[in-house]
Amino acid sequence: MGSSTGITGVILAGGEGRRMDGQDKGWITLCGKPLIEHVLERIAPQVDSCIISANRNLERYRALGVPVVHDEKVYLGPLAGIATALEHITTDYALVVPTDAPLIPQDLAARLLPYCPTRLVICHDGERLQPLFGLYHRSLANSIRQFLASDQRQLTRWCMEQTPEIVTIGDTNIFSNLNTADELARIETLLKTSV
Repeated sequence: MGSSTGITGVILAGGEGRRMDGQDKGWITLCGKPLIEHVLERIAPQVDSCIISANRNLERYRALGVPVVHDEKVYLGPLAGIATALEHITTDYALVVPTDAPLIPQDLAARLLPYCPTRLVICHDGERLQPLFGLYHRSLANSIRQFLASDQRQLTRWCMEQTPEIVTIGDTNIFSNLNTADELARIETLLKTSV
C-alpha cells in the first residue's frame, strides 16, 4: 500500500449486477484480469490499506489478500455497503470507489484530500454528480444508518444532506460504470490504447 495517508480504500463490490445478467461485476474480466484487480491496483498505492465491501463470493474476494466486509441485509444499495465499511475502518477517511470503474485516477486521493477536514468530499464529472467516488469520514456511518432506517436508500440525496465538498474532475471515462458488453469493450479499448 501507499505511504501513510490516514485513508482506507473501500471498494464497493456488493451490487446485484442486474444490467449484466446478475453477474458479480468484480469478477468480470477486462484485458485478461477481473475488474476488482484493476481497481485494487489503482487504489492501493493511494491509501494505507484496502477493504472490499461485498455480498457474495466473499471467499473469492478474501483470496485477494484484502479484508472483506458485508451487509447483514443484502442489497440495500451502495449506502449500506459504505456504512458497513465505515464501521470497520480505523483511519479517519475512506476513499470509496466502485468495483466496475477501472479507469479511476491513480491520484484520486491526492485530488480530494485538500478539501478535508470536510466530512464528505465527492466527485462531479462536469455533467453529473458521482457520489460513488469520494472521501467519506468514518463518523458518517451513523447518519447513513439513520437514513436507511427511515426506508431511504438514495445515495445522492443522503450526500447532499451532508453539505459535501464537490470536486469536478472533467473526464467522464474515469466514472464509466460497466453495465453492458458494449461498455466493457469500449473501456477495454481505452485501456489498451493508454498503455
